[in-house]
Amino acid sequence: MIPAKPLSLLKSSIVRWLCKPYIQRGRIALLDGDPGVGKSLISIDLAARLSRGEGFPGCLAPDRPQVTILLGAEDNSSDTVRPRAEAARADLDRVIALDESDRIPVFLPDHLSQLEELICYYAADLVVIDPITAFLPPSVAANLDQCVRRALGPLAALAAQTDCAMLLVRHLRKSEGGRAVHRGAGSIGFIASARTGLFAAWHPAETGLGVLSVTKANATTPAESQGYRIKTDELCRTVIEWTGPVTLTADRLNRALDGPVKMREQASTWLQSRLAQGPRRSADLLAEAAAAGIPERTLRRAKDELRIGSKKHRTGDRSEWYWYDPSCVWPKDAPFKRPTVMEQLEIDLLD
Repeated sequence: MIPAKPLSLLKSSIVRWLCKPYIQRGRIALLDGDPGVGKSLISIDLAARLSRGEGFPGCLAPDRPQVTILLGAEDNSSDTVRPRAEAARADLDRVIALDESDRIPVFLPDHLSQLEELICYYAADLVVIDPITAFLPPSVAANLDQCVRRALGPLAALAAQTDCAMLLVRHLRKSEGGRAVHRGAGSIGFIASARTGLFAAWHPAETGLGVLSVTKANATTPAESQGYRIKTDELCRTVIEWTGPVTLTADRLNRALDGPVKMREQASTWLQSRLAQGPRRSADLLAEAAAAGIPERTLRRAKDELRIGSKKHRTGDRSEWYWYDPSCVWPKDAPFKRPTVMEQLEIDLLD
């Protein structure tokens, strides 16, 4: 007989998170994106933050430093993965990668027992498989739902058994439009097997700005999208720099532009990204906006629509106006304390 019982006899359990609301413990998550958008860099940045016991953008910090296993098929561990992890300030003892000098083909679910040994040996909290299709044997047809589910089913069971999160990385199909959750290459079985789906894409209006958004969130409400840029440090190592929340959904990112982006929309996104890290002098913002081709009148209208706050702050014998985003976390090194609602109402009459 098929093992089943009334729900009244089953114990309730709570959802456990590696980094809420993006990745659950003991479950599969999927990260979709085009080549070059920074999926691998995002994975390494995540591993680096977890190794330090730091939270991912928009997430709470973990209760302890975490261990990540990086299974990559496209980047060399020695000349690419390690330099990127160093640039991301990772604790290298807590980031495990494939040894290029003794590398053997790894296929799932054929080598599932070896992966389990690796997870248990290092007490891993996260496994990143990048890209997932490179670790599926030729016998698994990636476009067939049944094949994909049978291949990922044992991986999902291993995740639950070891309480280790699995982040699968996947490329996109060429076609745009429609729901972003359906954009990933291969069968719908990939996203169906995942509890959360992430989508990385370039911002349609701001050159060089990437956006990480959520396509699927089974256990919580979708998180706000986060902006990022791919930077190069003084040693020419690429690294992710997070710029703060972005008001674009995954579906909007997946939709081809029907025409020029409205200047007001561009100004709003630009202003939010500049204020994501804390208050900025209004004079600096106006100068930077002018250099970016955003008129002052448009920027001030965007400020009013976003309900951006203002405060006149005095340093020594000099007073300057600052703008700030009340919805963002207030930094410890801000030049002044967060104004109260009543203070802001009084300020608005003067600004």
